[in-house]
Amino acid sequence: MRLIKILYGRYKELSFKEFVGLVKESLFFSEPILVYQYDISQRVSTPVEPVVGVTIKKGDSHDLEQAHRLNKPVPWEFECNKYDGVKDFFVASDENGVQHISWIYYHDNRNRLLSLGPQEAEIKFCLTLPALRGRGIYPKVILTILNYLSERGIKRVYMCVHRDNHSSIRGIEKAGFHNVGEMVLKKMFGFQFSPRFETARIQ
Repeated sequence: MRLIKILYGRYKELSFKEFVGLVKESLFFSEPILVYQYDISQRVSTPVEPVVGVTIKKGDSHDLEQAHRLNKPVPWEFECNKYDGVKDFFVASDENGVQHISWIYYHDNRNRLLSLGPQEAEIKFCLTLPALRGRGIYPKVILTILNYLSERGIKRVYMCVHRDNHSSIRGIEKAGFHNVGEMVLKKMFGFQFSPRFETARIQ
């Protein structure tokens, strides 16, 4: 269902070749995914060092509307609220608008890779647009999210990343996460066939 929504939303914005490529990539997916954990049960919220000209904050509907106005086609990472019903997200913006987005999934949100408990969360579907890449924004957004989740009683936070995505791995580890496991994510026609990673077994 999620894949169908994404394809339906993109087919008018992509060339035929791009659309066919997206469909072929989505038919069958089997990739190694690293699972990272951060224990924030004893963490005290600390200020995140600012980046000149960049604002990091909890996002709202105005940020999503702005992203839709400024990006054609709109990256699907800006539409997880529509696909998954998720509500919490953080953005990083400069004078040109939103340049990064990261979503927070809880135990009752669909489309999770992990079996989360009620005091756990997963940060996922993060995207930094080219204008802010290489400026160390990603780990600062993650740290800001950790402050937010700590204040709301979340005890453990997880992130999943493709094993070959070295730039994302660097950002995740810089934010203090450590690797706790690996899974093989298998999807066919957008439906996940691999079991959700059991976070309970690594507590």
